[in-house]
Amino acid sequence: MKRKEFFTTLGISAGTVMFAPYLVSCSKGNAVADPGTGGTPGAIDFTLDLSLPANAALNTNGNSMTNSGVLIARTSSGSFVAVAAACTHQGSAILFDNANTRFNCSNTGAGHGSQYSIGGAVIAGPAPKALKLYNTQLTGTKLRVFA
Repeated sequence: MKRKEFFTTLGISAGTVMFAPYLVSCSKGNAVADPGTGGTPGAIDFTLDLSLPANAALNTNGNSMTNSGVLIARTSSGSFVAVAAACTHQGSAILFDNANTRFNCSNTGAGHGSQYSIGGAVIAGPAPKALKLYNTQLTGTKLRVFA
């Protein structure tokens, strides 16, 4: 191998090593599923102990909290509802609006501000689709949230 060929090969190899991580990270095959899009990687199934201080917000009607990418809310009637915590428009945080019994996107500027029904359906856009809705099951002080 001639000196010029060696350096040319070395340059191509170094470029491949430097930029390979960027090429891999941009491929769709490595995308992490967003709970709001209905993806299956990291399927949702967890239990919250409502007797623990970290979960105390859910002991009061009208309050909510986020856990594992899921927004869990306790409605004014005392029932639990769980939806994906990210807006389907641009992934902003979803907030529970107990006064209006709905979910709102926290990104209210620049024409955003999507609104969702208590069941996750889009009430007002620009959100393109509904929030993923999760099942809830209360047994004693244990609240299970699952797909």
